[in-house]
Formats: sequence, structure tokens, C-alpha cells
Amino acid sequence: MTRTLLALAAAATLIAAPTLAQAAPAQAAPAQVAPTQAAKSPHVVDTSFSTGDGQRTLQESVVIDAPVAVLWKAFVDTEEFKRWNSPIAAIDLRVGGSLEASYDPKHPLGDPNNIRHKIITFLPDRLIVFQNVNAPRELPGADRFQRTVIVLQYEPISATRTKVMLSVTGWASDAPSNRLYEFFRVDNAELLEKMKTVYEAPATR
Repeated sequence: MTRTLLALAAAATLIAAPTLAQAAPAQAAPAQVAPTQAAKSPHVVDTSFSTGDGQRTLQESVVIDAPVAVLWKAFVDTEEFKRWNSPIAAIDLRVGGSLEASYDPKHPLGDPNNIRHKIITFLPDRLIVFQNVNAPRELPGADRFQRTVIVLQYEPISATRTKVMLSVTGWASDAPSNRLYEFFRVDNAELLEKMKTVYEAPATR
């Protein structure tokens, strides 16, 4: 999720606004993904859905052959997060805490253009809920992204296998929201695929 924001600022003008039917499957069932996404993220399952009031939830998941404790640490330990995700990061894991990150090593912690999420709540080894409070100034439609809530869930399948699900709830259906939704649909899938690749590598186990 965090790495998508900087890329979006540069790429948003190239993204065509999806129709509501394309961006939001009517039911919580696996969604058909575009060939480009399937090629880049072949292990990711899209179960995005819409609710009765018309709001959409972007929901994608991947099964990783790694213990839940290892994958939990990947998102809550600053040094581990930096190892696989972004070179600049700081995580304050507590209710009301924060996750700050930048993919530009020239932006130190505290830079006003860094990505910052507020941690709303968490359950160790199971759940993190957070919300963006600061996005790069180049990000178009940042106010719409900040109306959504991000939910990261862990489901142990066995002692050495874990399902990781990333959901972004509360998407509206206006054109700027549709563009952001479509971008994150593809890029969040790539992030989950990267997590699987890194943590299934022999050196990581």
C-alpha cells in the first residue's frame, strides 16, 4: 500500500477512469482481473465487493508459505519493513500510532511529503487498521483516499502458511475515486505478490 502513493502521483494521468461495474463487483466473490494484473500478480485473489449503500471495498489476498509471526513483523517492525518495502520508514505500533514511509531516500523522516498512516487499532498477529493522513502533494484525489480505511488481516492456515488480506473500505464512485480505486487494485496486488516472493525466498525462511 505505501509504495503505491508515490507511483500514483506520476502515473495517474495515464489511468483511464473505470466504470463502476468494472471497478466494483456486485458480490464478494473472486473478481476477474485484467491480464496485465494476472501476469504480474498470479497468486493474488480479488474478492472486492460493494455494499447496499453503494460504497465499495477493494479486497485482495494471497497465501504465503511463511509463519504468521514472520509476516506480522514485516509490517510492524521498522527495520524489517525497510528491508522489503521502503528505504525510509518508521512504525509506532499502538492505537493512535503511525506508519511513515518514503521511497525517496532524500526525504528523511518528518518530511512533509512523506506517506503517513494513522494506526486506528490492531490485534497482534491478526489485524491492523489504519487510515492515510498525509500523502505526497503530487497525489491527485488524496482527499478521497483519506476517506477510506485500510484493513490488513492475517489468517494462519498452518504453522508455516498464512493468508494475508488487504482491504480498502469506503470507496465512493465519482471519477477521481474510480481512478484511485483502479490504480490501487493493480498496485496492491503487486505489493502482496512481492510480499509472497520475498518471504518464500530460501534466505528468508
